[in-house]
Amino acid sequence: MVETTFDIRFSGDEACVILGSNAAGEVGKQAELVSFGHYAARTLSLLAPEHALPLIRALSNLDEASDEQLETLVESAGLEVVGGPWIQVVHADRSFQAGTSIRVLARFLNARAGPRIFFSVKSKGAAASQERPSDETASVQVLLLWLLQRRAADTDYVRRLATTAGLIGRLGADGRVLPAEEVDVSLVAVDVAWGSDLADAADGAATGLQCPMCGNLGSDAFERRLWPSQRAAIRKCKGCGAGLWVRARRRARVLPQGVWATMEAMRDDLVLKRSAATQINHHDTPTAGQAALLEELKRVFVENGWPFSEVRGAPVLVSDLSGPLGTWKFYAQVVDEQDLILLYSVCPLRVPAERRPEVSQFLTGANYGLTVGNFELDFEDGEIRYKTVLHSYGNGLDAKLVKRLVRSNGMAMETYLPGIGAVITGTAALPALERRVPD
Repeated sequence: MVETTFDIRFSGDEACVILGSNAAGEVGKQAELVSFGHYAARTLSLLAPEHALPLIRALSNLDEASDEQLETLVESAGLEVVGGPWIQVVHADRSFQAGTSIRVLARFLNARAGPRIFFSVKSKGAAASQERPSDETASVQVLLLWLLQRRAADTDYVRRLATTAGLIGRLGADGRVLPAEEVDVSLVAVDVAWGSDLADAADGAATGLQCPMCGNLGSDAFERRLWPSQRAAIRKCKGCGAGLWVRARRRARVLPQGVWATMEAMRDDLVLKRSAATQINHHDTPTAGQAALLEELKRVFVENGWPFSEVRGAPVLVSDLSGPLGTWKFYAQVVDEQDLILLYSVCPLRVPAERRPEVSQFLTGANYGLTVGNFELDFEDGEIRYKTVLHSYGNGLDAKLVKRLVRSNGMAMETYLPGIGAVITGTAALPALERRVPD
């Protein structure tokens, strides 16, 4: 069992945090991030919407902060420094009574039925959330700033903590942070924030692992999901998509489908929205042309009967595509300057760092024979996308034409997905090009 505690203490115009943990190394860092995420999510879920908004904005903006901005925040002197538009730190002023403290306790339990988090918050001398919402908001930001400063030399941790805060803020802005989903929110946010290093690490937990649902076998047959423990792990079967709970010297158990599906849907949504958001400057005011083209795109989606969601602050529509080999995320992005719409299929497989050069060679060979689109590989995180460009020429959109292009986009991903999977698992690029589904 991994246990982490935060004692957040206020005394007049000063604040401090005392950390307790029985874990070290990567597990200890993961437990810290999940505990912070759980406390931030819990606070947002308890605050009234009008009181939660300032905290949502402060957290959301951290995901967009540059390395220089984070360094400035880390080097700031306590709570006396208020950052730029990317974070607004609430001052711990004289309104806090001497002796006010909040103790946060998180225990990560490797239970038989699945992962569990025992989480408690005990306050002393602090008002209830609805009576003094600024106290709750300040306590989250005090904890955030203290964690950033405590590990200031660990730039990976600083970025992951900022990303965790930003993702929880985004989920809060979308109304996804509910009392019943605090555990899901914290685990998913930290899993995404931890990034490709988690997927690239040697997966000892998957050695000899076999999926009870479909019989999938082998260390390359499963995707890692973050769980702060050295004796238990969460894995996703690449064959059937089931969530597995793996404990030392125990047979793997299948996680409840309802809980697992909720977590994976939330994770996919965050990954896709972050990917789409990186293409957009959120600080620019949308132009009239951009808004008009986005409305046209919505009309076409409705006319073709495609469900979609919007990315907050960006001209992007998010949906899904599926075929015989599975389902993957799809999004359409408006680029107003050239009257363009970019259509993207996001590969459901993430490329580990050591296979990215070989996958790049494979995609170069695939692109050579393509006429209406191309594959892209992000060497930073291993994401693969297939892109199709649609020119609108300012004359509106033809729903039938868009439908044909979307189908073509999806077929390209479907055609080359077997080859991509083969290269990821060790096949050389050129032989893998033959692993295409029939046209």
